[in-house]
Amino acid sequence: MSELSKRPQGLMILLVLTLISTASTVLFGLLTVIFFKPTEADLNKERLEMAKLIVELKELGFDALVEMLEKVQAMTDVLNAHFVSSNLVNIAIALLGTASVYLMFKRNHLGFHGYIIYNLLACVSVYFFVSPAMVPTIILIVNLIISLIFVLLYAKHLPWIKGDRFEEMQ
Repeated sequence: MSELSKRPQGLMILLVLTLISTASTVLFGLLTVIFFKPTEADLNKERLEMAKLIVELKELGFDALVEMLEKVQAMTDVLNAHFVSSNLVNIAIALLGTASVYLMFKRNHLGFHGYIIYNLLACVSVYFFVSPAMVPTIILIVNLIISLIFVLLYAKHLPWIKGDRFEEMQ
């Protein structure tokens, strides 16, 4: 077996981590849609707890954190209004991620491109339902940074992923 045809251990770790993440998103998303739709009482209890936390943080002078939590609460309310559709969108995006992992495992470079699309969609999917003004910028920045790190880690293994095509050409 040539050096190029051995699957890199780092790539296998990335594939397994991504598969665990995407498969759990699909599984828990389906379970949530089917069994765990929050009731109005649950939502009111959550709003009350958030309001108490916001009051406490205001008293302590954490205005930036208060603003972020108010946006998160508004975002949560909108997402709950679109509970099923927002969860189904997230499940579809996670399925794209799962398919991308499978393609990269099979040494198909289209999996890498699908993975990039999966990451971008996962970062911006909240905007399908929520106004950008309601989404705290820090959430988008953190998600984009994490996505960039994983894309770069996968990019490191692109020569191996593309290897079959180049070996067949020779």
